[in-house]
Amino acid sequence: MKAMNGATGQFVDFALKRRDMAFPERARAMAVDAITDCLGCTIAGAGEPIAGMLGRIVGDAVDRPDHPTVPLVASGRGATPHDAALYNGTLAHAIDYDDVTHPAYAHPGASLVPAILATARLGQASGRESITAYILGIEMVSKLGRTLNTAHYTNGWHATATFGTLGAAATASAMLRLEAEPFAMALGMAASAAGGLRANFGTMTKPLHAGYAARNGVLAALMAREGITATVDILENGYGFAEVFNHHDEIAAEHLGTWGDPLEILTEFGLGLKPYPACGAAHPPIEGAIRLRDSIGDGLDAIRDIRIGVTEMHFKPMVFDVATTGLEAKFCMGYCIAAALLDGDVNLETFKEASLPRINGSGLVEKVRMELDDRVAGNSEFGATVTIELTDGRRLEEIVPLAVGKPARWFPKEKLESKFHDCCYGTIAREDAEAVFELAQGLEGAESLDPLLTALAG
Repeated sequence: MKAMNGATGQFVDFALKRRDMAFPERARAMAVDAITDCLGCTIAGAGEPIAGMLGRIVGDAVDRPDHPTVPLVASGRGATPHDAALYNGTLAHAIDYDDVTHPAYAHPGASLVPAILATARLGQASGRESITAYILGIEMVSKLGRTLNTAHYTNGWHATATFGTLGAAATASAMLRLEAEPFAMALGMAASAAGGLRANFGTMTKPLHAGYAARNGVLAALMAREGITATVDILENGYGFAEVFNHHDEIAAEHLGTWGDPLEILTEFGLGLKPYPACGAAHPPIEGAIRLRDSIGDGLDAIRDIRIGVTEMHFKPMVFDVATTGLEAKFCMGYCIAAALLDGDVNLETFKEASLPRINGSGLVEKVRMELDDRVAGNSEFGATVTIELTDGRRLEEIVPLAVGKPARWFPKEKLESKFHDCCYGTIAREDAEAVFELAQGLEGAESLDPLLTALAG
């Protein structure tokens, strides 16, 4: 057996020490809010077509003493831990409203929270342990981002899937209280199951990436617990995760030796909640357009041109010039800006199929153009400028360097709760949504996740 003194072993040592050492209060409070937010997004996902499709594939399971079932959120059904992770992870990312972390350019909660739900009963974990497991998952996902991005993302990998698989394995291993060697082996197995291509953006496979990551991370932890072996140096191995995914090039390996320093969830952009159910690259432009809307004056017909000044990274995910489906619309800058100007908001209704004809037919989509802008060059948070020229010659402009929901602009509780209930509306009853929200917000003091799991079952 290889010695565990490299990057992988150092992470495992960091994780095991955290069983007895609490993370800072601010980190734990942010984790609770992010878990709550992700559960709301998952409930919303239960109302999407993919939920029914997956539900016909994922089989029902019966409780066994060694493998209790896990709820398929808002379905009234239970499944094996790994099947539930696949289902719930896909739902969590189905509407693209779930949390993000930079520099990973990933949606971590969609794999980490389903991994927590999948292993909570198996590990008899407390709410406090679950919060710790979530923070450890963020640490893995974000440190991989620092190590491999932006080359990893530019090469076409969807980091929610690639980094998320190892994050989910770290979270599940912490929930199951794996000791050092099986913990490292779980990471090794998860790395061999990681994948996900950005070519699938705008299709149902994009959220499925999060489900794959959650399932594969949970499976890896379960298999390691049973004694199935894997390498224990998967992060630093010459044929391991970092070297292979980045083609042995553009790797900042020094970040894999700084676990917890800094603690990723507490970094400037370590975790962000999404104010709009669209690609995060559209968020600052959407906010800028909404700010300008009331200044137009003579109606939207007075708009001659809409310029969105962007960073180079904007062009990677915003891949559709015209949206033909609600999923494509989330990655179409013209559609998002047109909706913001038409309605003064971008919400769940914006991306319903019934909204497409109205927004596409408004005449605004064609007026939107994205151009590189030196004023936001180097902005890693999709900062953007919005410039609107009117037929009377006026020129209106807003610069939004940072989206709402990032640590410096964190959601107040009222915003967190209103978004949560918007997500739940039409899928579960108001009183059931209130119960889930309160249980999630009370995780720090929960002896068990059983009440939350029962409430989520529907």
